[in-house]
Amino acid sequence: MMKRFEFNFEDMSSKGSISFEYADDVSEKMTVVVENGVPVIYGNREAFLLLAKTCAKLALGQYQSGFHVHLAADFDADLPEAVRLILNIEMEAD
Repeated sequence: MMKRFEFNFEDMSSKGSISFEYADDVSEKMTVVVENGVPVIYGNREAFLLLAKTCAKLALGQYQSGFHVHLAADFDADLPEAVRLILNIEMEAD
């Protein structure tokens, strides 16, 4: 079965900003734990779709190296930070 993922978004990188595509009913559930020294992300489908959209914005935008995003558990700003995504342009392939 073939699936297609198409995502249109406003590139806010020139403003040094990023937006998130949260569901209206806040159905995204995500937690990050370290198991045997390895970070593990547990999330529902909605959470992984939000992560995919956020990563697409980082990859396709014109963000500067060091731009970063703090994501809280369940994407709830009132909860502790769960994971941080940092763009490192120096790591890009030649």
